[in-house]
Amino acid sequence: MTTRKTIILVLATAVFILGSYLFNSTNLFTANAKPERITIPVESVPPSSGMKNSDEQIAFWQQKVQRDDRDYISLTYLGQAYLQRGRETGDAAAYSRAQAALEQALTINSNYELTLSYLGVTQIAQHDFAGALATAQRVYDFDSGALQALATIGDASLELGRYAEAEAAYQQLLELAPGAAVFSRAARLAWVQGDPAAAIDWMTMAVDDADESGLIGERLAWYQFQLGELFFKTGDIEAAQAQYTAAKQTWPAYYLVLVGEGKIAAANGDYEQAIALYQQLVTRLPQPEFVAALGDFYALAGDETAAQQQYNTVQFIADLEGEEAALLGRQLALFYANQNINLDVALAAAEAELESRPDVYGYDVLAWVLFKNGRLAEAAVASEQALQFGTPEAIFYYHAGMIAAAQGNEELAKQHLMQALELNPHFDFHQAQIAQETLDSLP
Repeated sequence: MTTRKTIILVLATAVFILGSYLFNSTNLFTANAKPERITIPVESVPPSSGMKNSDEQIAFWQQKVQRDDRDYISLTYLGQAYLQRGRETGDAAAYSRAQAALEQALTINSNYELTLSYLGVTQIAQHDFAGALATAQRVYDFDSGALQALATIGDASLELGRYAEAEAAYQQLLELAPGAAVFSRAARLAWVQGDPAAAIDWMTMAVDDADESGLIGERLAWYQFQLGELFFKTGDIEAAQAQYTAAKQTWPAYYLVLVGEGKIAAANGDYEQAIALYQQLVTRLPQPEFVAALGDFYALAGDETAAQQQYNTVQFIADLEGEEAALLGRQLALFYANQNINLDVALAAAEAELESRPDVYGYDVLAWVLFKNGRLAEAAVASEQALQFGTPEAIFYYHAGMIAAAQGNEELAKQHLMQALELNPHFDFHQAQIAQETLDSLP
């Protein structure tokens, strides 16, 4: 069966559009701009795999469906093609179209395993992690050899903060189907569990395996970019740049290349170049995290007027209605907290996000918003939850340090702020300055 032979790797991040991480994130490079988790590409290969891009695949399968709207197999591959389009472009609307095609297929054959597998991927892309887990569990209970279902169980468990369950699923995958798809998942888990060296080793293996397996285009570039992200998050700018460059060579049109190149420019103090790159990025994909990052770059370059224009744009996006806007909870909560605006709205969003997705990133967002609302004791408790595994996210330690400083615990504040800046002095180009200023002000 197709789903036994190939693991469909899941997206996150990017529903990062107006819909990523896919808006997953507590970002490294802006008020809320970074994929908070590693996204996973779809690697199953339908009969149309010889086509160069998702647009060709979509056109091909749409023609087949138009000839026979009861062709649930073609509907399934149409859903897969829309998933791939979402990965290539970051367009959240593609995921909605994917889900519509897959649900239509299921009305014709409710038990077709491949359709259910793709549906689980789509649900994760749209942040319906509980739904994805239920869908995957349904398949796995019927067929314990369904590797994609097992992968989705692990992925959904990871997003729901059920780390022991995620680890168990990934360990089975490593035994049954070792390869890039599984290595990248192991990298994500190692990162959350506080082992950045292991995370980088796993993702390096994923890149090597993807290359040796003959993956091309966005599928290979995705692995290269994610390895670059891990290097960037550990402060190794040179290694990160090498991977971003590799991703650009593999897939020149990849929007994430602009993300990487912009961060490298800013890390090198070239805000003019960072602004130019992010202007290109937000023209293609005006998602809040990228727009907020552009605003920060303008501010750091001394153009407060242009910065405020970008921040106003983020608020405009927040007012949009529809499914895409529903994916913005964490990003908007962080943005509002960083800007010290709409703090009641930020708190409601952070609490709602944590209820539906109680992972370490959710606790960190809640901690920061509680801090900005003056609820320091509750903020400290949430921050401890975020740091419970030693996840090497510099922004976690920055938030913890600022909370400790506000509570008058100067020694703990120093410890956390120093840790944040040692992990990655560029974890967020604006907030990192505040971290350094606060650290310098402590006796």
